[in-house]
Parts: sequence; structure tokens; C-alpha cells
Amino acid sequence: ADVARPGRGGDRARGAPAGAGAGQPNVYDGVRNFFAVGPAWLLRYHLLFAVLFAVLFLLVWAVFGGAISRIAAVHAARDEKISVRQALQFSVSKVLSFVFAPVIPLLIVLGLGLLLATGGLLFYIPVIGPIVGGLLFVLALLGGVVITLVLFGTVGGLNLMYPTIAVEGSDSFDAISRSFSYVFARPWRTIFYSAVALGYGALTYFFVRLFLIVLLTVAHTSTGWFLGKTHQPYAYWTGTPVVKNETTTYNPTGVAIWQKPERDTLLYDIPNKELKWSEEIAASLIKFWVAVTVAMLGAYVISFYFSSNTIIYFLLRREVDATDLDDVYVEQADEDFSESTETPTATAATVAAVTTPTDEPAPVAPSVVASTEVPPSSPPSAPPIEPPPSNPPTT
Repeated sequence: ADVARPGRGGDRARGAPAGAGAGQPNVYDGVRNFFAVGPAWLLRYHLLFAVLFAVLFLLVWAVFGGAISRIAAVHAARDEKISVRQALQFSVSKVLSFVFAPVIPLLIVLGLGLLLATGGLLFYIPVIGPIVGGLLFVLALLGGVVITLVLFGTVGGLNLMYPTIAVEGSDSFDAISRSFSYVFARPWRTIFYSAVALGYGALTYFFVRLFLIVLLTVAHTSTGWFLGKTHQPYAYWTGTPVVKNETTTYNPTGVAIWQKPERDTLLYDIPNKELKWSEEIAASLIKFWVAVTVAMLGAYVISFYFSSNTIIYFLLRREVDATDLDDVYVEQADEDFSESTETPTATAATVAAVTTPTDEPAPVAPSVVASTEVPPSSPPSAPPIEPPPSNPPTT
């Protein structure tokens, strides 16, 4: 409500969303700004950029989310680890399926909504229009039933769409069909699995965050050990004023190149106006590496999200379809295919000899025939017939 309310902070009327400049947000505020405040603000004031960012987000989410799901699927089913390159190749080959799996249900809802809105134009027709609209209102109710089912199936089965493609190697339509059927067939089991994954993920999240807090605190404290408490580097590193003498005071405003990590927030703002140019460059470089380190926490959350949902998909598939947990789609590797096509010459000759038809015997050398052929037994010969005499007797 404060995004476009005039009179509350200059460019807050059409500038950044509420809370963007009011310090570092906590986890809840960050999630809410990412999924609700930011998209709503973009759609309201920058529709073109909202569409561009949505397409870019879907592509990145499809490629890397599909790769993570693929790694988790193969590891869970076959206890094998595939490389990141193989996982990315799989996700890129299925990128359209990953992109359109969550989009198609929304398009169905939008199409049915537009169809119902078009039917509502009947009420513009005088006299007969409202009557026809009342008679056909049952179609609107049926359309509402379909839209409600699609919405419930999308909300409940959205987490299972990417694991379906990663496990089965199928397309977006199979992902929608399986995710909807599993959710509607076992709704309470789906909720139970999701609650267990959420609780376990929360515990591991706090542990990883604690690890990062200790890591950054140790790095910050250890770096300032030998800076000396009466010197300028110590003053700007710790953010405390240091009085050298009556005329010289280092860092009188108490700014810091790197603020000491706190429990509530791991990131910080750089006081550019109070720092010299060299210190400002150093502060920017340090913040870059700190931000990369803190980004590992977000990477862990995303990886856990796809991995846990892949395990949930395996469990629901076994419950609904009675499919073994080790059943996963496996592509034939390129090197395996090349090895299978390279057969030795002797093997090819052997195969040819085996597949030669046997109705015609192979030719044999004459010498071999003469030495090995047994003559058949001849029948008994008839007595010889004498030829007639040359001068027959006269009578």
C-alpha cells in the first residue's frame, strides 16, 4: 500500500518498492519482496521489464533447477553422481519442458477466464441476452470448477513438475499429469512429506547461516589483529574513532570499511561519502567477496528445494504407481555409443558367418571332397547282355 502513496519520501511514489532502502531485510521480508512486492511493482509501473525479467527468470530457473533435480534424481535412485556438465546438458535438452510445465496450467486458467468473460458479454444484448446468459450460467460454473481444480493442482503439484521431468525424462504434459494425479490421489501424504522437508530444511538453514556468521566473524577479527589500536587502518577497519593526539583523530565519524557481521544481517552498506577513494575501492572489493560468500546460503536453499522435492516425487510415485525407487530415466552416454559401434573385424566376420543362410552349403575345395567323401553303396549290377552275331544263320 505504501508503494505508490504520494507524499511519503520523494521517489517512493514511483521508485523502488517499500522497504527497499530501509535497511537490510530479514529472511521473511526478503522472500516477500522477491515473490510479491517486486513482481507487483514491476507489473504496475514497468510491464515490459516485468515480462522480460519473467522470461529470464524462467530460463535460468529451468536450466539450473532442472540440472539440480537431475543430479538429485540419479543420486537418489542409483547412488551415482553425474557431473555438472551432464546435468546441464540434460536440462538444456529439456529446457522447453521445464519452462512450459508451470506455465501451461496458468495459460489454461487464463484461457478459461477469458472464455467466461466473453460469455458475460451476452448481458449487453437487450431482453434476450440476460435470459440466455442465465440459461448458460451452468457453463460458467463448470468452467469455474475446472479453473479451481487447475489452480489447486498447480499450487500443490508445482514442486513436483521439475522432478517429474528429471526422473522420467518426459515432457511438460507428463509433468503436469503426474504432479496433479499424485497430489489429488495422496493429498495428506503430500502435505506430510512437504512439512517434514520444510522442518528439516529450516534446521539445516539455520545451521548453514550460523556457519557463515562464524566464518565472517573469524575473518573480520583475524584480519584486524595486527593493525594496532592507535593507527588509522585499525580505526577504519573496526569503525571506531582513534585519537592520535590533540590535533589528529582518525575516523571521527566512526565509519568502517567492513562492518562486523551481525546476527540479524550478513550484508551491509558502504559509507562511500566518508571514505577516501582508495578505502572506497577496498570496501567495494571486500563487499563483493562477502556477498559471494553470503550467496552460498541462497544457493543452499535453492539446492535443498529441488533435491527435497525430487525425493518427495520418488516417494509419491512409489505410493501411487507402485514404482521402485531405483527406477530412473538414464540417457546413453556418447562415449558408450561410440564404443558400441566400434566392433573388431573378426567379430563382424563371425556375425556374418552366423547369420549366413544354411539352406545352401558353403563351397568346399575339390581336394577336400576327394579325400573326405565316402562313395555311396552301388546297387547289384545286372548280367551282361551278349551282342548279336555279325552273320546271322540262314534258313
